[in-house]
Amino acid sequence: MSVVTDRRHSSRLRWYRGCSRDAAAELAVRDRERSGCWVLHGGIELDAARMPRFRSLLDRSLRSGARVVVVDLRDTEFLSIRVAAMLRDAKIEAWAQHVDVRLLTGTREVERALDLVGVRPLFRYYLSIDEAARSEPEH
Repeated sequence: MSVVTDRRHSSRLRWYRGCSRDAAAELAVRDRERSGCWVLHGGIELDAARMPRFRSLLDRSLRSGARVVVVDLRDTEFLSIRVAAMLRDAKIEAWAQHVDVRLLTGTREVERALDLVGVRPLFRYYLSIDEAARSEPEH
């Protein structure tokens, strides 16, 4: 176990124990009862260990016949560079299948990872799941 500083509150420390069972359980695809739209919640941490499950769920949602897949990263505090790069690849693959992958983000850490990989310009900004799901696909 190691101690890391929380950049949002530099005067406080937090214990990092890796991905908790509760955080892993948050990674799920949920149908928001909208025809043609799936929502994938990323959970608190999306690191290399969680990437295979995340990619599997993303692939499943892309093959479901949905027109729009919303990746909700608003609660995500850590996004690995590998996962950010995988989102770029998924966006390109989805585009070829006429599926629009959309991102919701909320933290600077996630935005930074997306910027570092050059993924952020591929995605429009949305404020809520409802807004992302309501908008027309960008094809």
